Amino acid sequence: MVLYVGGTQLSGGKVLQTQTALFTSQTAHNSETYSATGYTDQITPSATSSKILVTFNFRHHNYQSGGTGCLCRLAVFRQINGGGYSQFFPADANIGGGFSEADSNEKTWYTIGNMVFMDTTHNTTNAIDYKLYARRDTSSSGSVNVGGSSHQAQVILMEIGA
Repeated sequence: MVLYVGGTQLSGGKVLQTQTALFTSQTAHNSETYSATGYTDQITPSATSSKILVTFNFRHHNYQSGGTGCLCRLAVFRQINGGGYSQFFPADANIGGGFSEADSNEKTWYTIGNMVFMDTTHNTTNAIDYKLYARRDTSSSGSVNVGGSSHQAQVILMEIGA
């Protein structure tokens, strides 16, 4: 790709490889502790200086049979070379969606979620796994559900040269 700014030619990074994965599963998250959704993919960078563009596209819904709210938190966890997963993006996930109501009737809230970010800190040519995690907010009850049997979710990983 060539870009001209003010008559000066600038060249950007090139896409070196792309990994994609499709899912149609659903997971329920009923506690205040993060648990894996199963939406994951892996990429092995060709250079330590490469950037990884990470994209998660998915549906999620919050359900509550009674009470006044169900708020969710979503985060992407990363592991390098099988070293174990840790929260990566956002570093401190706040509420990602939900509802809070004055009455205690049954409620369901649906949305299409996506998380897109650039990983510039991997500094490795070993395999990197990215996985979506979800949890219920501490002030909530009910269930945070990610995915669904008739809804596709997709993970896209792109290595971009420096």
